[in-house]
This record gives sequence, C-alpha cells and structure tokens, in this order.
Amino acid sequence: MPKNDYAKSAEEAEAELKTYCEAISFDHEWISAPQWDATIRIAQDKKTGYTEAFKSIDADKDELFRAGARDARQAQLDGDAAQLLATAAKHYSLKTTVAGILQQLAGAYVDGHRVYLTLGGQPMDATRYADLRDEWDEAAQLAAGGVFTGFVSHPPQNKLAVNKGNVGDTKETRKVQGDLLVKIGGVRFNMHVNIAD
Repeated sequence: MPKNDYAKSAEEAEAELKTYCEAISFDHEWISAPQWDATIRIAQDKKTGYTEAFKSIDADKDELFRAGARDARQAQLDGDAAQLLATAAKHYSLKTTVAGILQQLAGAYVDGHRVYLTLGGQPMDATRYADLRDEWDEAAQLAAGGVFTGFVSHPPQNKLAVNKGNVGDTKETRKVQGDLLVKIGGVRFNMHVNIAD
C-alpha cells in the first residue's frame, strides 16, 4: 500500500499502480494508453488519489473478464484480415513452433490472461532460436494489415547477469532467455523462450 493518499509525481503514481496491478494479478498492458494516463492523473489528484485510481484499475480488470469483452476479442481474431493463425498453421516453415506460439498468445488474448508467457518444453538450442527469430520475422510479413502487429524478437540474454533472474516474487529463477513480442488487438504479449546454455 502506498505511503501517501495520493502520488506526488507521475513516476510515483505509475510505480505504485504497477505494484497494485501485480498484487491483483493483472497486467497493466490490458489498460489502453489513454486510460492508463488518466489513472495516473487520478492517483495524483489530492481529492481522488490512490483509492479511486485502484477502483479504476479494478473496473478495468472486471471489464476484461466480462463474457461480452471475451466475445469481442474473439470476433476481432476471427475477423483478422490477414488470417494469420490459419495461414501460419499451413505454412511450410511456420506450421510447428511459430503457429503454436501464435495460437497460445491468441488464446491468452481472448481469455484475458497474463501477457508474459514462457514457451514450454526443454530449453531451445541457440541455433534453433536464431531460426525461430527468422520465422517470427516471416510471420510478421504474413500478418500485414491484420490484428497481429509489432512483431519483435530479442536475442538471447543471460537474465541472471543483468539482475532479471527472478520470476516475480517466486524462488524460481531465469537463466538465458530470448523474447518474442507481438501486439494482438493493441495488447502487447511477450513469449519468453528458454535457451540452453
């Protein structure tokens, strides 16, 4: 809980609001940029402060899980002009790992799940991950004009070496990971890929 009733700066407000989101298991990326900015201003206002800002976040979280909102997100995927999910599933080089990743991220989008996911299975060989990054770029080209946008991939990084080794508040640690990012309907998702050392 914040020390004060309201934030003294936008930076303080953002830090406290992100902490609150983590505490309620809600990714703030689900909140649109204009709404997030408004929530920061609410937290800074002496009359409304953190109490009303937290209520605003709670309302955003509730809206995310309403059946109508899920149906709307599914309809957005179904209406994808690029039909990326179907195309990737049949594509000669994307039909395995990339198609599976896109399907998993799409499911998280529709259901309103966490935006940070980790690819299951054994850690991937660095050479295979380099190929996966090329395939991710290829998927980006196939997605043009659709609901999947902003494809980015990051090279493997030793998370322990850069003090990003902890997984939230758990005792679990991360070692070497690559990241595949994409926006679906404007919401940014990040698929962590464990890399063999």
